[in-house]
Amino acid sequence: MNTISSPLDLIQLLVGYQPAATISTASRLGLFDALTDQPQPASEIAKYLAVDDSNLEALLRALVQLGLVSHSDGEFAATPFSANYLQNNSDLDMIIRKEAFFSTAWSRLDEVVRSGHPILPPWKERLHARSSQATEFLYALDALARLTGPPLAELPELTRGRILDVGGGLGTYSRALAEAGSTTVLVDLPDVIELARDHLADLPAGSVEFVAADIFSESACGIEIESVDAALVSHMLHDYPKETGVELLRSANRAIRPGGFVVVNDFANDTGPAAFGGLFDLMMRVETGGAAHSLATLGEMLLTSGFCDVRRVAFPDPITVLIATKDS
Repeated sequence: MNTISSPLDLIQLLVGYQPAATISTASRLGLFDALTDQPQPASEIAKYLAVDDSNLEALLRALVQLGLVSHSDGEFAATPFSANYLQNNSDLDMIIRKEAFFSTAWSRLDEVVRSGHPILPPWKERLHARSSQATEFLYALDALARLTGPPLAELPELTRGRILDVGGGLGTYSRALAEAGSTTVLVDLPDVIELARDHLADLPAGSVEFVAADIFSESACGIEIESVDAALVSHMLHDYPKETGVELLRSANRAIRPGGFVVVNDFANDTGPAAFGGLFDLMMRVETGGAAHSLATLGEMLLTSGFCDVRRVAFPDPITVLIATKDS
């Protein structure tokens, strides 16, 4: 737990938005694409981007201090990291855009606390509107899972037989499991499945089955009852209150054969590092109206939905992976 012991400690927290705003501004301007490994004066970069010379130089100097731009003899160049990772539409660029979008919702946290309702409209509404932000959000989640997610394809419970990927988005884990030898059934909303088919088109035919369904309107997540050996529920439960999460797990339970497994990959509100769990919980309340649940609550939800023998896999915090067996 962090301890605030001086005014400076608090002030450092209060200005934490500034580095994020600096990086997202550089992304929106296309600055990282304009930089090369050859140093250039700020005036040339400003001319290329059609922006103000003086303010661009100030932005560049701040990025130098953040370690994302190099500076020598009054000229600026890309660092190896920014050249490799921060180009337009790169994985990290997608994540930068996602966080910039959600920062506007965070600025209205007081409304969430007062009303008990999230700032953003429900996910299905955003998706059906086919907004570019909704699509970019899915690609950012795919990037986050690939860059920071646990190696779930190494779990023996997910590497044999037919595996259900509940609300699997663009299929990050469906791809990993298919490449590990499993047959994966990816279930998500129709608009998401349309994108996932394109995203996974390079995989061998039949390695991933695509099912377009609303998991809450189907008795077994949109597939036949007891037709899979295991189910993966990755970063789904935090989108919903506890009762709705139990409903989701019960639907997954009906899809799993007796003695099969469910694997829950999520973040708990009582895990670190530092204030991560508490801040993630607030983020869900701002964005979805859901909540990050405690480790104990996640275990209780699994038991309530018909699973037993709940155990946590030893991944470093904040990764929270729980495995449970379908009670036969």
